[in-house]
Amino acid sequence: MDLNDERLAGLISDGNEDAFEELVRTYGGLIKAIVHYHLRDISMWQEDCINDVLLKIWQNIDRFDAKKSTLKNWIGAVAKYRAIDYKRRYCRELMQGNIDYDIADRKAAAELMKSETEEEINSLLSNLSPEDKEIFKKRYILDIPIEEIAASHNKSTGYIYNRLSRGRKKLRSLFAGKGCDRL
Repeated sequence: MDLNDERLAGLISDGNEDAFEELVRTYGGLIKAIVHYHLRDISMWQEDCINDVLLKIWQNIDRFDAKKSTLKNWIGAVAKYRAIDYKRRYCRELMQGNIDYDIADRKAAAELMKSETEEEINSLLSNLSPEDKEIFKKRYILDIPIEEIAASHNKSTGYIYNRLSRGRKKLRSLFAGKGCDRL
């Protein structure tokens, strides 16, 4: 790890207020770019999200593991997932009518949410075999009971449980290996 990043992580961990300024100076542009990319259509929430990202970094620096990732990548992951959470919250509030927009905006938000979710799921499942991908979609997206999945694949329920378990372990190891601990 870069000695500067190690020092910065240590200062943040110690609660040093000067470290906050250095964090903003060093990684503020990265955080802002990631948040703006993910919240480009929701400009009124961008500043709140950036502040929330900085707070999450400050509060959760102990989750940073230099063996798994660089500080820059970890901060980027925190920013990405907070921005995605903000987008989901925005879409949810828009769909529930908590934000006063017209029906066209609600439909657009629903489509945005659907496409984002599908994109995330496909990206995640691309790491699995075609059979496992199909089993995961049936179980976790379509919520089909294990027994029906087993019958459609001419396999035992134990086989399906085993494929799901191994797939989850594989995804967990790939996800953790990138240093992308979701906060």
